[in-house]
Amino acid sequence: MTQTITPHQAASASEPPAGRIRPTDGLMQCAFEVERVAGGGGPVSAVDARRVGHMRTIVAARLRHVGLHALVEVAEQIVSELVTNAIEHAGGAITLSLLVTRAEARLLVQDSGTGRPHPRDPGPDAEGGRGLLMVQLLVDELGGSSGFNPETRTAWCSIPHLRSHRLS
Repeated sequence: MTQTITPHQAASASEPPAGRIRPTDGLMQCAFEVERVAGGGGPVSAVDARRVGHMRTIVAARLRHVGLHALVEVAEQIVSELVTNAIEHAGGAITLSLLVTRAEARLLVQDSGTGRPHPRDPGPDAEGGRGLLMVQLLVDELGGSSGFNPETRTAWCSIPHLRSHRLS
């Protein structure tokens, strides 16, 4: 039960002035193994369930670190949905990546499952099945894009920086 967090590009030792976004901070990745076998029909383990919160916290901290405070809440929601789907439906090795560029924050969740995620049409009383729809609605609202690459088993979304933020 190992979790690795890898910042692929070291952050600058000096902090940017308040309210400014770091110009580039590179790629951050977190990887872990799901304890249960995907499709095993059993419940998600307590350790695996806590992973979702860990991933939200890590992404939020990284976005705050690079000055993208306005994206934290929506990114946390997207991470919750994509990581939960990977844990529940794919299992195995899961990698969450956050790439911050001058134009966008890109979230990617790669898993070792099979098949393709499909948005469901849950009934009004269903307790689940709305995650991918929520991700799409959030991303659309912010003018971003999202998708799934079946060759790499990666669900992804791009969230543009809010117009009020300017990079130096």
